[in-house]
Amino acid sequence: MSLKKMKKEELELLSNKDIAYLILEESKRKLNTADLFKKIMKLLDLPESTFESKIADFYTALATDKRFILLDNGKWDLRTNQS
Repeated sequence: MSLKKMKKEELELLSNKDIAYLILEESKRKLNTADLFKKIMKLLDLPESTFESKIADFYTALATDKRFILLDNGKWDLRTNQS
């Protein structure tokens, strides 16, 4: 399902890394950790204070999930796009 068609309540049921996966899949763009997390915060309508308190956990979640790959330029992409 497309992110744009999903309601906030549906998005809240997903993990941040699952939302990140959908963002990267739909946008076909590579994004750095901060930009990716800011997009998630906007979709979930989270306060700015969430950014500093959760960004490190978000980075760790992406780094340990085999669906994502951190490129040399510091941007994240889906591993399937790099084959």
